Amino acid sequence: MRILYIIVASGLLATLFLWLGYFETIKRKAAGTLALLSMLIASVIMLFAVLPDNSFFGPVLAKVDTDKKVVALTFDDGPYSPYTENLLQVLAKEQVKATFFIVAENALKQEKLVKEIQAGGHEIALHSFVHKDQLKLSPEAVKENLTKGKAALEKISGVQIKYFRPPHGFKDWVVMQEINAAGLEAVNWSVIPKDWTNPGAEVIAQRVIEKAHPGAIVLLHDGDSPKYKMPRAQTVDATGVIIRELRKQDYEFKTISELKMCK
Repeated sequence: MRILYIIVASGLLATLFLWLGYFETIKRKAAGTLALLSMLIASVIMLFAVLPDNSFFGPVLAKVDTDKKVVALTFDDGPYSPYTENLLQVLAKEQVKATFFIVAENALKQEKLVKEIQAGGHEIALHSFVHKDQLKLSPEAVKENLTKGKAALEKISGVQIKYFRPPHGFKDWVVMQEINAAGLEAVNWSVIPKDWTNPGAEVIAQRVIEKAHPGAIVLLHDGDSPKYKMPRAQTVDATGVIIRELRKQDYEFKTISELKMCK
């Protein structure tokens, strides 16, 4: 894990400074300051890696700056039967188009379901080939995850894949470099109801409704990669409530590509 290497190195460096101060090789005040600075730098780098809307390592789309009352519903970790099918029914009933960040290894097992997503007019995007923290992968593995996943989704859908959401939203300089090299754009979120914890459909819906804002990108889950154990019925139920309640506030729903045109 590249970030971990930095933290370990910073910890060792801080320890070295403290020892130098202890033996008065350098002034103790200076040693303390340098040790604190080393740990602070490591903490900031880690924070930049995990904050979804941070673009320190490269441009990340987490929302669109607009005065228009538009939001994008996005769904991660699928396709995951029967919840993806149930969600598609809700979206069709409400006449809403969403963006699905698909795990490619799931797509290869459920190609028909991917085509159903596409047939519904929804946007297909990549959530890596396998659902793994990209920070824990070697640069070669990051590249393979992106290129292999993109190729698989394009073969199934017949359309160019434009967007990538790293698992957990984590990214560093290597991840961003490979995203750009693959011709993809990094997309995270500005509204996160933590629906994967299954707090209840009403809670999920209320969290989104309270935090919604013009240009928001909402993170929801129709899947449960990589464990495939947790149900997503609460998210399915919450989606209908979110759509109806935000429509009362005059919000419109867009795919990521459509949302970007609302700047």
